[in-house]
Amino acid sequence: MAYRALIVDDEVYAVMGIRSGVKWEELQIAEVYEAFHIREAMQVMNKIQIDILICDIEMPRGNGIELLEWVNEHSPNTETIFLTAHSNFSFVQRAIQLDGFDYLLKPVEYHILQTTIGRALDTIKEERELASLREQYKPYYNLWLKKKSLITDKFWNDLFSKKITCTKANTERLIHEYVLPLTAHTLILPIVISVEGWDRELNSADEEVLEYALRNIARDLMLQDRHGDVIQTKLGVNCVLLFLERADELDDLWLEEQCRQYIRYCHQYLYGYVSCYIGKPAVMSKISDMYHKLLDMEYSMMKKNSEVHWLKEQHSSKSGAKLPAFNTWTVLIEQGKKDDMERELCRFFSKLNLEAELNTELLHSFYHSYMQMIHYILYKHGLSLHHLLLSAESSYHEAMPRSIIEMEEWSRRLLCIVHEQLHKDDSVIHRVQRYIRDHLSDTITREELADHVHLNPAYLSRLFKKEVGESLTDYVLNERMKVARELIESSTLPISDIAQSVGYTNFSYFTKMFKKQYQCTPQHYRRQLEETAMRSNSG
Repeated sequence: MAYRALIVDDEVYAVMGIRSGVKWEELQIAEVYEAFHIREAMQVMNKIQIDILICDIEMPRGNGIELLEWVNEHSPNTETIFLTAHSNFSFVQRAIQLDGFDYLLKPVEYHILQTTIGRALDTIKEERELASLREQYKPYYNLWLKKKSLITDKFWNDLFSKKITCTKANTERLIHEYVLPLTAHTLILPIVISVEGWDRELNSADEEVLEYALRNIARDLMLQDRHGDVIQTKLGVNCVLLFLERADELDDLWLEEQCRQYIRYCHQYLYGYVSCYIGKPAVMSKISDMYHKLLDMEYSMMKKNSEVHWLKEQHSSKSGAKLPAFNTWTVLIEQGKKDDMERELCRFFSKLNLEAELNTELLHSFYHSYMQMIHYILYKHGLSLHHLLLSAESSYHEAMPRSIIEMEEWSRRLLCIVHEQLHKDDSVIHRVQRYIRDHLSDTITREELADHVHLNPAYLSRLFKKEVGESLTDYVLNERMKVARELIESSTLPISDIAQSVGYTNFSYFTKMFKKQYQCTPQHYRRQLEETAMRSNSG
């Protein structure tokens, strides 16, 4: 099967270089056309069906984005690869929105361009095969195609949120029911991508577009030709799932380097700070637990660091009993879920009681780990365990209990004291909102807010959006604009002073944000108020 390509660039030597630098015959591209501005490109495409469009984004007589908009309407089966000399955010964002296949920075390396063209052609081949199937099974295929990705995403969401319980007994049934490309013996390696912050101020729509790009990059770098999936859960967690036949199928050094390359790429080209949390291969019945261990790990990582983190499994005791998941317990205590935490304590000590004899080593390890967890939680909230116990006015003491019954009682009493102290005040979300209100005149970053409440930035962002219904960046913007509008309505302060009072040193940017929020500039808004007041007084 032969293909056709079109190169569009206003620089003659750039077109000549691409034409001579790519081995077109290896790609089965029989015809290569040229155009030096978008009008000429449209004329070519009106006459000839083009499969691959290689286009410069920035040209003096109309840019590549305009051409892609036209192509999407008039030649939707064409795959577009952009070339650009600058990593321009607005261009990249729009290219993603318009479903451009990929973009490469100039000067382009021809072997990279050739590989990218090959991937685009693979996509075209798949689409043509699917088109043939659609014709053959048209009454059924359209419905299946529409529902398949939704069903798959729903499955992983339900599995991770524990709406679906997967066991060894029902694994085969679930695989068949959700048409998953797995077997009961397939191992799944999860990698949680933690989005810790951005290099520039973004609203929710911008973040969604860039996170979509982050997932596509993760698919290219981490999956490559391997089986797997990249999903975003309903809570906003981005996760790579690698499907493996053997536990040693992936080389750890290779995976670490892919993750580091991914982190560098995301920061360099998409302005994002991300970290990767890598789990251990697990069968489908165990993957939900592995996923939650990674979330616990991310939660306990208070600072952003753009790093690769490997999950370390807890050690078991000689008797076979295991220490509990203290990361999970930390979350329960900090979220005020005292009843759930008491059930966890009851479950742990019930298992311990089943041991044939008291394992003093395990009891000793539990005591020190529990104390370490409590110290960690209190430290995050600016509290001291010693002062807390003194103020509790109880007979509680820190000496290590000598029996399982004493240890359980000790654990419950300490839990009650800590819970009462932590949750007598308002919630984490209220503290964040109050901090934002008190610092509207300052630069407010996601990292600064996370430090204030001692949480991981990515975790705080997801928690805030879940509880409030809007992202942190949108909430800060809305609060600033509310205060700005109130000051315009109730004072005679110059607009420039109002802009500075709500944290904007760039007056034109403030005007742009205000207009976006209220559909008019602040100056126009004030004039409207003055005109309304004059009409009211004259009446």
